[in-house]
Amino acid sequence: MRIALVLGLLGVLAAAARLEIVQPALHQYEGGPALTGAVEFFPGDTVFLSFRVSGFELVEKANEESLALEYEIDALDPQGVRLQEKVGGKVSAVVRPEDKRAKWLPLVDYSVLVPSAAPPGEYRLALAVRDLNSGAEARRDVTFRVRGRYVEPSETLVVRNFRFYRSEVDTRPLEVPAYRPGDTLWARFDITGYKLGPNNRFSIDYGLSVLSESGRVLYTQEVAAADERESYYPERYTQGSLSLSLTRDLAKGTYTILLTVRDHLGDQTYQVRQNFFVD
Repeated sequence: MRIALVLGLLGVLAAAARLEIVQPALHQYEGGPALTGAVEFFPGDTVFLSFRVSGFELVEKANEESLALEYEIDALDPQGVRLQEKVGGKVSAVVRPEDKRAKWLPLVDYSVLVPSAAPPGEYRLALAVRDLNSGAEARRDVTFRVRGRYVEPSETLVVRNFRFYRSEVDTRPLEVPAYRPGDTLWARFDITGYKLGPNNRFSIDYGLSVLSESGRVLYTQEVAAADERESYYPERYTQGSLSLSLTRDLAKGTYTILLTVRDHLGDQTYQVRQNFFVD
């Protein structure tokens, strides 16, 4: 009976000393209140995370007790692709008697930017902590959702979601792309299927022509816009836009925008035609 009691006590002590990642919380800004419920972010948002560590081992030296931890944090999209390089660091501190009485626990802060081209879905922050004094390790995942725009992927260059708008800031596309002479036409579209080079570099441009009902070219711009950059997170799509100032003497009728997109790294070209009306 005495042996069983001793073993039982040792088991309780071992459980109490287990290294754990505790009190994980997501925040909208650094030092802000913890977000509760279903947490959602948008592309371009910064996600702030904090967590504490318990069950660490203290080492006494020069009449002081201290802790020594190291941690790694990996931010992953729904397909397991990293949003940024894995972040690591160390935490060391002297733990005083008053800290023990207050049940003080070391704190780790972290932040990650949600890429502008981040797809919707559940994202994961994979946390790992190692106690340098005891060698114990702990892991934990923290998840959040991103309400990104879904753009259907493509193996080859393509334009998707071409939409006409009344103004530059409108969010609701026109059901019928009808304008009047003197109006400014606005349109937005997604480009995907271009090839990525080293460091996720891509290089694209696009131009446009405006055609009359008979097919006559009324206006043309060989390169209306270009986009060339690289990033840690692969930007699988990018959004393009265009605007046209319709002359006041423009005749009523149906007109066509001929959009030509070029992928310089993939040596691809794609054209799409979109009609609009002047009445």
